Amino acid sequence: MVELLNRAVRAALFFMSALMLAWAFVPEGRTVAAGLALGTAASVANALLLRRRVELLAKLAADGEARKSGLGLGARIATVLMAGMIAYRYPDVFALPATLATCFFVQIAVFFTAIAQNNHRSDGKG
Repeated sequence: MVELLNRAVRAALFFMSALMLAWAFVPEGRTVAAGLALGTAASVANALLLRRRVELLAKLAADGEARKSGLGLGARIATVLMAGMIAYRYPDVFALPATLATCFFVQIAVFFTAIAQNNHRSDGKG
């Protein structure tokens, strides 16, 4: 799971790098590129928050301790809301639809990375 998440985060960072190049060389699409980058950054933050939460739960389960309650889902929702509010507040810098479209980039990238890894390992035998 860690390997899949690392690959997805790496893909997100490459995507953000390409967006910064697009922002620099295509002045007409700057708001879209900045919005896509903002949403992708929120997605990376959410993925890292979820990874930390899963590792904490695994450690607590291995030690036999009771689960500690935290914000968890609330923190991840707040991250997406914050990205949306930034894009809404500064429409001349960030495009809101582009921001919201990429808020789940890493999660979708993990899905497709897992499919590609499964196809590669199974050698086509179901």
